[in-house]
Amino acid sequence: MFQKSISTAALLALFAGILPASAENEAATDPAAAIDPLPALTNEQMVEAFGYFSVFQMGIKQLGFGAAEGSAIARGFTQALADESPSPEMMAVVQSPAFQQFMQERMEEARQAAEAEAAAAGAGNIEAGKAFIEGLKSDKAVQSTASGLHYKIIEDGAEEKPAMTDSVLVHYKGTRIDGTQFDSSYDRGEPATFPLNGVVPGFGEGLTKIGAGGKIILYIPSDLGYGNTPRPGGAIQPGDTLVFECELIEVNPGS
Repeated sequence: MFQKSISTAALLALFAGILPASAENEAATDPAAAIDPLPALTNEQMVEAFGYFSVFQMGIKQLGFGAAEGSAIARGFTQALADESPSPEMMAVVQSPAFQQFMQERMEEARQAAEAEAAAAGAGNIEAGKAFIEGLKSDKAVQSTASGLHYKIIEDGAEEKPAMTDSVLVHYKGTRIDGTQFDSSYDRGEPATFPLNGVVPGFGEGLTKIGAGGKIILYIPSDLGYGNTPRPGGAIQPGDTLVFECELIEVNPGS
């Protein structure tokens, strides 16, 4: 899906990560955290700060652009702010094969760098996950599959089990192996509906082991979960092994 425009709300969300809580609230929770207020800022200083953090929030550095290219980028910003709409000259540039190749190469390099960084960050979590899975062998109730999924059935539920082509209504709680919770339908107060072939492989496969009314704990290694690319900013880290406590409420065949 391509976003055609940016709303005011989207701009506020873009910068939400750099906007601190109010000084009043911060001081109320921790008096030692109170800081001296800044001197009065000029409009130019605030606009400069907006431009500064735009670089971080828009991923300009991730595309390989550095300070040496700052002047050219600034000229582009200046011209765009002066124009009512994209100029034919600039449209011709961005639609040219040369520009398309230029950006594709930048994006491919950024993708490879991000994958390498995620792999490095996830290596420790993968090893911790392997040790955790190994420790499950002492629990005789834990079973495993050829894929590497481990699970413990608490209640079998109905005799008929869902297929991967089915949709299910399920209550669940998901945690990292250190107990950090990242999701819970129980906390939201209502179960969720999922197509089993539309979720991470370990979750879908695991729910085929019980019938409606059944309960199960799933131990999902990284390669059957989110691997090294979980949602940015979420509690799940690259390489995480995940634990799901699930209650299968209803099966909707072939949906």
